[in-house]
Amino acid sequence: MRTRLSRAHPSDLEALIGLEALTFPEDPWSDVMLAEELSSPASRYWIARGEDDTPLGYAGVKIGGDQADVMTIGVRPEARGRGLGAALLDTLLRWAAAAGAHEIFLDVRPSNAAAIGLYESRGFVEIGRRPRYFRNPVEEAMEMRALLTRADAATATK
Repeated sequence: MRTRLSRAHPSDLEALIGLEALTFPEDPWSDVMLAEELSSPASRYWIARGEDDTPLGYAGVKIGGDQADVMTIGVRPEARGRGLGAALLDTLLRWAAAAGAHEIFLDVRPSNAAAIGLYESRGFVEIGRRPRYFRNPVEEAMEMRALLTRADAATATK
């Protein structure tokens, strides 16, 4: 499956709403939350589309000083396991490093072994837990952190 990644803009809101419903049906972000993220100067989002322009996945990061937070990564169920999540995460890491972040954080469900494996492969380590962080179903969050390098920034996606 050939895909292309591009920066997401407010005009991509409907595509992100659809992806959010498909990728996180148990606890999706609201339309308002997604719209605020897309228009925030501190946030940067990317969308992955297939050859037929079908939205396949998306990801976002927020920068605050020399720290960044992975806000979300979602891939359509039928497109999972093909490296799209890794490509999105790598794009976030490169851009965050280029934007001046020295470290990046994220929260993940401990039950999401596939995501944890991806994050660990990119240097993330567990730094703590947040009780009852996720709502539906209720589950704690595993807090993870990775250091960003100049090598990450050197290959940044604009």
